[in-house]
Amino acid sequence: FGWGRGGGPAPRPPAQLSGGQQQRVALARALINHPQVLLLDEPLGALDLKLRRQMQIELKRIQTEVGITFVHVTHDQEEAMTMADTVAVMNAGRIEQLGAPADIYEYPATAFVANFLGQSNLLAAEAGGRAADDVLVTAHGSRFSVPAGRARLTDGPAFLGVRPEKLHLADGPDGVPAGHQHVGGIVTDTSYVGVSTQYLVRTAWGSELSAFAANSGLGGRLAVGTAVTAHWDPRHAFLLPRAAGEDDQTAPLLDEPPVGASA
Repeated sequence: FGWGRGGGPAPRPPAQLSGGQQQRVALARALINHPQVLLLDEPLGALDLKLRRQMQIELKRIQTEVGITFVHVTHDQEEAMTMADTVAVMNAGRIEQLGAPADIYEYPATAFVANFLGQSNLLAAEAGGRAADDVLVTAHGSRFSVPAGRARLTDGPAFLGVRPEKLHLADGPDGVPAGHQHVGGIVTDTSYVGVSTQYLVRTAWGSELSAFAANSGLGGRLAVGTAVTAHWDPRHAFLLPRAAGEDDQTAPLLDEPPVGASA
């Protein structure tokens, strides 16, 4: 494997191959017999970030060319969403949700899925039935609503969910766009991550909400201790079942079981 100065192959012992080369050889050996289904179990886990991104693109291209179903097992949620046509999120050996990456991310079926693929702000709430095309919700003494098409239930204990990138921060209620729902809070932490800044906002009842603000250069960063109003478009919220007694879930899970991604 490898290439000499003249462009021809230059054989190398396996130990001298790079991680990417080893993965390419393993993939070629697996595909030579044209299997109906190919299982890839954490194939990119040992590669550095840049090479892993390159191999993701290459694997997608190869899968398209050969037309073989790839079942890709990974702990990397971004990898699963990037590569898969269909994602299966598994919890304790059971499939929690199966579907297209965008569908699962935008409309998770359970609290586990909502906090496994990315992060979610999940507020303990009570669903109070339908009103026209919305489901009415009460959470921490405030009233909200969620479009019926984005609600997994209409009555009983529920989680009101909003993704951090859908949660926006304003100086006060006057800065909230018409139709948006909102809660007040204090910025308790800021984390600059390049493309965005992550804020933690402590609410009046003590929970901390996560909000991602794109670093577009159009506004300055908020300082810790700033009073803000966190607001969202109700069309971007979702409503999930909640076991009685469960509290807010506003932090990502630490122990992440694998995602099964099939293409």
